[in-house]
Amino acid sequence: MQTIDKSLSPYQHKVADALEDLNQMIGLTYEGFIKHKKALLAEAEALGRKVHEFEKTFDAALVSGGDVEGARALLALAGHVERIGGCIEGVIRVVYSKIKEGTLFSEKAVSELNYVYNTVRDLTRHVKDVVVTLNPFLADHVVITAEKLGEAAQGFATAHEERLISGVCQPPHSSMYLDMVDNLRTAGWHLREMAVRLKG
Repeated sequence: MQTIDKSLSPYQHKVADALEDLNQMIGLTYEGFIKHKKALLAEAEALGRKVHEFEKTFDAALVSGGDVEGARALLALAGHVERIGGCIEGVIRVVYSKIKEGTLFSEKAVSELNYVYNTVRDLTRHVKDVVVTLNPFLADHVVITAEKLGEAAQGFATAHEERLISGVCQPPHSSMYLDMVDNLRTAGWHLREMAVRLKG
C-alpha cells in the first residue's frame, strides 16, 4: 500500500473533501435526472466548479517536502478528481437536454442507470475512505467493484445498441442513454485508478 508521510495528512483530507463534493454532485445529478429538476442540476454544476477549483489550487508546495512519492500520489489523485468532475458535468449536460426535450427512458434504461449511478457513488465514498485510511482491503474492493461496473456498463451499452437496431429505441434517446452510461463508466474507471495508485 502507498505510504504517505503524516506531514501530508492535510492534503489527504483536501482530496477526501473534494471526493465528498463529487459524491454530492453525483447524488444531485441523479436526483435531477429522476425528477427532471433543473435546479438540482444547477446545484450539481456549482459543486463541479468547486471541484475544478480544488484541482487548480491544490497546493503544489506539497512536493517541496521529503515525501516525494507521497506528494506525487496526491497530485495524481487530484488530477483524477478533476476528471471525474468533468465526467459528471457531461452527464449533467445530457440530463439538461433530456429535460428540455421531454425525453423519457424505458424502465429498463432507468434501472440500468440507477445501478451505474449508485455504484459510482458508492465507489466515490469508498475511495474517499481509502485516501484517508490507506486501507488495502477497501482499495481492493474498489478495484474489483469498478471492474465489475465497467463490464456491466459495456453490457448495457451493447444491449441498448441491439435494441436500437431492432427499432425498440429511438436514436435521440439512445445517444443520451449511451452518453450517460459512458461518462459514468469513465468516472468509475478514474476511481479505480485512484485506488490502484494508492495500492502502490
